[in-house]
Amino acid sequence: MNKKKGFNRFALFMFIVVAYFGTVLISQQVHLSHVSESQHLADKRLNAAQTVNDKLRKERDELNNLENIEKIAREDLGLAKKDELPYRASK
Repeated sequence: MNKKKGFNRFALFMFIVVAYFGTVLISQQVHLSHVSESQHLADKRLNAAQTVNDKLRKERDELNNLENIEKIAREDLGLAKKDELPYRASK
């Protein structure tokens, strides 16, 4: 058999192919890491927004309740019904 000693083009080609795919794999892993971190931050922002949204919905529902409207009018605004004298405690 005739074996050449020296420069092997096939080995060089295989080395280049393996190095290329290794580089691509590493860059994809780095990109996926950044995407995962962005997803985590977006989930945290979404949870915070949902909490605020739930709080505002509850507040809206309370403001649509006639009893709560009357309570706010009496206590916070000092309003009274017709022929009724408002009472304020002295400080």
